Amino acid sequence: MALIARLTLSATFAGLLVCSQAFGARFNAKNVKPTGLTANQAEQILLVVLKQEGFKTSDSRLWLDGPWLTDGKPSIPGYHSFGVVYVASTQGHYSVNIITGDVWQTESCRRYIFPALSKIQRGIAERTGKQLANDEDARDELGCLAEPI
Repeated sequence: MALIARLTLSATFAGLLVCSQAFGARFNAKNVKPTGLTANQAEQILLVVLKQEGFKTSDSRLWLDGPWLTDGKPSIPGYHSFGVVYVASTQGHYSVNIITGDVWQTESCRRYIFPALSKIQRGIAERTGKQLANDEDARDELGCLAEPI
């Protein structure tokens, strides 16, 4: 019975990832509330980044852990944070700004910038009225002390 449950869960998650891949190309910013991204929307944006970075997001052994919460609130204020796990190995920690869609790999303090993501972020900015923070301010928000690796 446990094996069937695990297989069902894996198939369900794989289906969600496959559906998520198309999300980036069709991201509808009109669904973003003025208060910002839901955890699900942030997850979809993270999947766009992961695909850009060469992760095989359709692989059922790849999954997202999160969003991480502390006392019911985002672990980093203003960000939905996730771990990316392949089988049982953590591939990295990522955070998505709730108001702007800014995406960071939080261990290396790497900010992601590429055309498809910028297009999504412009749509989010139209809904929230907020633009991406400059690099220094965003680093401070995340607690990044060093330059990116």
